[in-house]
Amino acid sequence: MKLMTNSDIRKATLLLSTLMFTVLKSSAAENPPHVTVYGTATTSVAIDEMNWKIRISHKNPSLEEVAQAHNSTVKEVLDFLMENELPEHCIQTSGMEFGEHFISSKLKGRVRDGYQASSSINFKVAITSTNDNDLDRLNFSSKYKDLWTGISRMENVSLNGITYDNSKRIKHQNETRKKALLAAKEKAETLAITLDSEIGKPLFIEEERFGYSRNNFNNVYATNEQAVINDAFAPGQIPITVQIKASFLLVTK
Repeated sequence: MKLMTNSDIRKATLLLSTLMFTVLKSSAAENPPHVTVYGTATTSVAIDEMNWKIRISHKNPSLEEVAQAHNSTVKEVLDFLMENELPEHCIQTSGMEFGEHFISSKLKGRVRDGYQASSSINFKVAITSTNDNDLDRLNFSSKYKDLWTGISRMENVSLNGITYDNSKRIKHQNETRKKALLAAKEKAETLAITLDSEIGKPLFIEEERFGYSRNNFNNVYATNEQAVINDAFAPGQIPITVQIKASFLLVTK
């Protein structure tokens, strides 16, 4: 067995030191001093759109009668919406279904007792004026009341939900995103100054969370029974929240 000489030991030590220095240098390059923060911004925007979802359903022992009754009610709803000056492009009929209707019997099991037909009508109500003034908001609320009252008086018609929205939502989202990023930058600068340092170039930017509530009131129904009208209805506002995670290079002065 060959014994290592002092020269061999020095060479091995030098090689190991060089390797360790290279690893440490590479690690420092990959993980430089940095500061990572979260920036959050919220913008409240006015509601200027209402999206309504109406469901029309019929059941009847006769196939011909259920078809006639359903077509008649669909036409009644569409005529009512047109009378309230809703543009045709804001009205959509969908989810049309037709078929046999069955009931469960303890003696006979599942038996057919007639036919059923159903369909959905979705429509949008918007503030048409470009001026966000009190008169526009008042007309918007009045339109809500008129539609609710009229729909509630129709037989075999249910209101499945109203979703509130803003027509310039994308624009507001982008502006809120910028505010969140600036908030993250300001927070990073404050932390760096506390340590007698400053931030450098950004290392990464991520959108951690995005929140937008359309104030969706599901399971709200209007039937042909006496309607309960909310005279104090106010469109209100929708909050848009964006959270950004950002990391910046930490530079020591």
